[in-house]
Amino acid sequence: MNKGGLSSEYELADDLTWREYEVLGLLAEHLTNREIADRLHLAESTVKDYVGNILGKLYVKNRRKAVEKAKALGLLEGEAKTQETPRLSLPTAPTPFVGRREELSSVKNLLSETRLLSLTGPGGIGKTRLALKAAEDSASDFSDGCFFVSLAPIHSVKNIVQKIAEAMEFPLATQEDPEFQLLRYLKSKRVLLVMDNFEHLLEGAGLLNAILQAAPGVKILSTTREKLNLHGETNFAVGGLHQGDPLALEEIQKSDAVTLFLQSANRVCPGYAPAPDELKRIARICQLVEGMPLAIELAAAWLDLLSVDEIVRELEKGPDILAAELRDVPDRHRSIQSVFDHSWTLLEEGEKQIFMRLAVFRGGFMREAVHEVTGASLQQLAGLVNKSLLSHDPDTGRLTIHELLRQCAQERLEENAETLITAQETHAAYYAQFMSQRWEDLKGPRQMEALAEIEADIENIRTAWLYFLEHQNPQQLWRFIHGFWHVYWIRWWNHAGMELFSHAAEMLQPSYDPEITALGALAKAYQGYFMAWLDLADQGYTLAKEGVEVLEQFNHPRALAMAYDSLQLNAYLLSKYKEDSYATNRMVEIASDIGDKWLLALLMFGPGMGALINGDYDEAEEIAQKDLALYEEIGDQIGLTMPLIVLGHASLAKGEYNQAREYYLRCLNISEKVGCYYSTQTASKYMVKVALGMGNPEEAEKYLLKSLAISKEIGFIRDIVNLLYEFARLKAAQDDPESAVELLGLVLQHPSSEHVRWMEGRISDSANDLLAELKNVLSPEAIAAALQRGRNLQLDDVVTELFGSQTPLEH
Repeated sequence: MNKGGLSSEYELADDLTWREYEVLGLLAEHLTNREIADRLHLAESTVKDYVGNILGKLYVKNRRKAVEKAKALGLLEGEAKTQETPRLSLPTAPTPFVGRREELSSVKNLLSETRLLSLTGPGGIGKTRLALKAAEDSASDFSDGCFFVSLAPIHSVKNIVQKIAEAMEFPLATQEDPEFQLLRYLKSKRVLLVMDNFEHLLEGAGLLNAILQAAPGVKILSTTREKLNLHGETNFAVGGLHQGDPLALEEIQKSDAVTLFLQSANRVCPGYAPAPDELKRIARICQLVEGMPLAIELAAAWLDLLSVDEIVRELEKGPDILAAELRDVPDRHRSIQSVFDHSWTLLEEGEKQIFMRLAVFRGGFMREAVHEVTGASLQQLAGLVNKSLLSHDPDTGRLTIHELLRQCAQERLEENAETLITAQETHAAYYAQFMSQRWEDLKGPRQMEALAEIEADIENIRTAWLYFLEHQNPQQLWRFIHGFWHVYWIRWWNHAGMELFSHAAEMLQPSYDPEITALGALAKAYQGYFMAWLDLADQGYTLAKEGVEVLEQFNHPRALAMAYDSLQLNAYLLSKYKEDSYATNRMVEIASDIGDKWLLALLMFGPGMGALINGDYDEAEEIAQKDLALYEEIGDQIGLTMPLIVLGHASLAKGEYNQAREYYLRCLNISEKVGCYYSTQTASKYMVKVALGMGNPEEAEKYLLKSLAISKEIGFIRDIVNLLYEFARLKAAQDDPESAVELLGLVLQHPSSEHVRWMEGRISDSANDLLAELKNVLSPEAIAAALQRGRNLQLDDVVTELFGSQTPLEH
């Protein structure tokens, strides 16, 4: 590991596990092994082993050196630094940015003056590179970050919202229309959205207007071959690179187009240094392709086979080579088609077969995937990179194909039906195997790596899933379904999860094939699971019950257990406690029978919560400790947050506030690192109760604001209303009973106050109990007046006022 700028003693370190990071953080607080063991609820001998692992991986001899080296490597300070600067979520350019000084200056100036700027021009002209450079240079103007949204891999306008949400790592978590959720989230943000390749989704351009109207701090930079034709849109036509006078050597040497040619040529002919006459011929090549960057890169790649003079002759052959055109593109595009056509003729037959098959990929790919789908060797892939037909990101190892070139490859592929079918089948089969393996990884120590790998390839995975849905192939679909559920739950993509499994359930109707029937039943249950989180438990319960009834007839115990998990969740939210208890017992029984430790750990959350509801706190604690031990043994850090929540609840219920605080803080520390919204929001919310119980209203307010910020961002109205009740408790504790009653007036009139919370009954019941206490403090007249003022309040206005100048607590 080399962080750059560090002395050699800090250049070496092996990756730490998530648990070792936890221990390392406590070492930095100068805690002893005994104190760390108490904090993390581990055996002291186990802590000693972790410390030994840390010293070994950091290549140091003692704890002090470990902390010093960790700080030097940024292992302890990285998160804090990240929070201080705007987030820049832009792809890394594979090659240096060349020229465009005037264009870049113009784009940056326009971006400061307009909110919707479209870079227009034919494919291959360099719109994306210019947009990325402008975004990078303008990042300081956007306090909430710059985000790149690649639209090329998607086929439907209905997926644009989800792509934006995924790029910003924002979960569409409520039952509301996804567009409404996104607009609410963006409302107070100062961000730049780089919407790349919009031309095939023009009917969805209205979404951009909706974003700009709803979110005054948002600006949009789009790249498109056609204007969006939106009100307020500023268009900037991107032309070819500066070429200069092809007869003046001094101008040629300064030419951006020639500079790019030489940069590209050096990839295939390292050390290439053309003579003055050759430079003039290179200038002629750039002129023939009108300075189009992609065409220049492709033409330069011919140097491993052709001389500069031969390249010129190929491009000067006249109208025949320029005759082919892509559909619906300007005449200027003939130059890139001609260059691609010739590039195609220079490929060996094996390379042609490989390149055609690459068209089935969406959004980039890893070398292993290309090898499985196309049979390409490392040398062949390197050859395609050298010919500028592929790009390689050395940081991630991913390969990408320019969308225009992918479309050219697609046309060639569609000319050969047999090859097309084979490519689609092998692509889908590869990602079925990919998801099958990542499903196992998601449950263990490689969890975060697997999650990142799935998210990077999510469009390829979705494409493969849809392929097998259309071909009714249950054997392959089984390899996707659990992984999809898990990823969507972790990322809190509740709305997208409901839609994904709804579509699957529609496609997998009961059939003569029992596997189709069983798979469709599980899809229904998973659809119901996400509906529960969307406050649609009535419908979710029906779907989950139907799924359970069907799966009871088949030998798919894991699927049946997961269907019962969905039924248990929906039953609880509907106060169907008898069915909740039955489902809980049944799913734990199934997991125990098949000896699946991870499944048992997952499903033990239900019994733990059930014990809490029944008031048996010691039993809840015992169940959760066993659950915690299982998750630690397995190495599932996201799952680990669930028993920590139960342990926190049990300690809180017993009045053991210090212990509850430790559990919730540990849950928060993990959940924020892994990006688990549910656990972060839940632990923050209950930290409020702990702080109030410990007589610390200042800390309570900080965690209330933190939890409220998450709930507001996601749009969980039920939780917002519940948190306003908690604010009323806080106001009462701060000797401000009238403000407390005002908040209760707002809470009690809101429909969401009738919702049931985990262990605490309806919000309205708790609010009425607090109101009864406050009636002993205030006069009836004061109570009535405060309640009326509260009824006249607007939820959004109150939330905004509560934030004021306060900043939610950061970790």
